[in-house]
Amino acid sequence: MKRLAAVLAAAATLAAPVAVQEAAAAPAGPVGATVTCGTPGAPGFLLTRACIEVTGNQVQLYGQAAPTNPAWQPQQVGFTVAGNVVGNAPIAPVNTSVLVSAGGTRVGGIATTAPCGATVTASFAVNQWGWPPSTATVSAVVAC
Repeated sequence: MKRLAAVLAAAATLAAPVAVQEAAAAPAGPVGATVTCGTPGAPGFLLTRACIEVTGNQVQLYGQAAPTNPAWQPQQVGFTVAGNVVGNAPIAPVNTSVLVSAGGTRVGGIATTAPCGATVTASFAVNQWGWPPSTATVSAVVAC
């Protein structure tokens, strides 16, 4: 029994440096999604922010809208989410109407792919008749 324990301990000791070498040799890459949100758009009824979420070469463009008035009552609001991969044709914009709650709401979503190293831009705008314009933009690099 003692001999078996000694053999197992020796095997574990030998295996440890191999595991460390394999871990050190593995290429570093993004573990999960990276989210980049820009500065808010012009103040109005809503505070708007454009965001880009990147996982590998998968890209999601979306917006965030939060009421500026603490007495806000949930209501449907129109928005436009648009973007492009720099050097490529623009991505078709998405026009949507979303129920915005008092705590804020994530809006839209355009899914696309982009080559590693490419710069992606996104814009998010209130598209509600009679409301002041509020457009927010952001750019991010796709670091695969």
